[in-house]
Amino acid sequence: MLDTISDDVRNRIDALADKSGHQDRNHPTVDIIVQALQDIIPGAYQFQGDAENYDDIANADLMSVIDRKRGLPVALALLYVHAAKRCQIAITGIDFPGHFLLRLQSGGARKMIDPFHGGITLGSAELRELLKAFQGLDAELQPDHYREASDIAILLRLQNNIKVRALRQGELALAARVIDNSLLIAPDHDGLWHQLGALYARLHEDEKALHAFTRFVELCKDPMHRVRISAVIEELRERLGHPVPNRKNDSTDGHHHSANTTNTDAPVQLYPIRSQNPGPKQPPENPDPNHS
Repeated sequence: MLDTISDDVRNRIDALADKSGHQDRNHPTVDIIVQALQDIIPGAYQFQGDAENYDDIANADLMSVIDRKRGLPVALALLYVHAAKRCQIAITGIDFPGHFLLRLQSGGARKMIDPFHGGITLGSAELRELLKAFQGLDAELQPDHYREASDIAILLRLQNNIKVRALRQGELALAARVIDNSLLIAPDHDGLWHQLGALYARLHEDEKALHAFTRFVELCKDPMHRVRISAVIEELRERLGHPVPNRKNDSTDGHHHSANTTNTDAPVQLYPIRSQNPGPKQPPENPDPNHS
């Protein structure tokens, strides 16, 4: 399906380039690229954001998104990223506050698009309104609001959406499995090892918790946090009957990073949906800075 979508986008770019009289098919204008993506992904294939059932865990599962034609911003973004890269188009995930966006670039021109709302383009006015919806009326656009997301970061963000929904539903074992999957993508991510250890501890799987916390201490560069979790490791070793190394004479306390269970990912009315968006409007909700 992804390859078919990519082929259709390529053919649409060629058709639009011919229609506009643009000679170089290998370097289409950014406006042609945006139009082609809109015509194919939300147009021909009808992929849209799921505003009605936003918290459905299926919205973060790419297989389900392809079947249902509905999903979260970051899940839908994968369709655009895959198609653009197959067509050798420069596309970048943008970790914009509260809402995942994409940036397209061609011939020195750039466009920001929203995969959740039919790939519509966002200018500075819409981006400012989007920012204020999540950070308050006093918020103003800053360079760090346009943080680029690597391919790994995009995949981890998608997994995080599944994890958050599992935690909200009290499905700790599912959340642990999701983090295990995330560690296949980013095996040296110390925060994931910490979250996994905390979940296994809550599930009373002490052996797995010990392994996760031990790996965290090996990777963590914060000495205060390492000391704190080292104490937890010693307690787990004692409980399991493992040999316990001599406790270091260091009473430094660190800051505990728990798994984030406060992210509600609630949909909000981001900005007026313009006529180029064929999808449904989002109902207004309380803004959530972790919405993605």
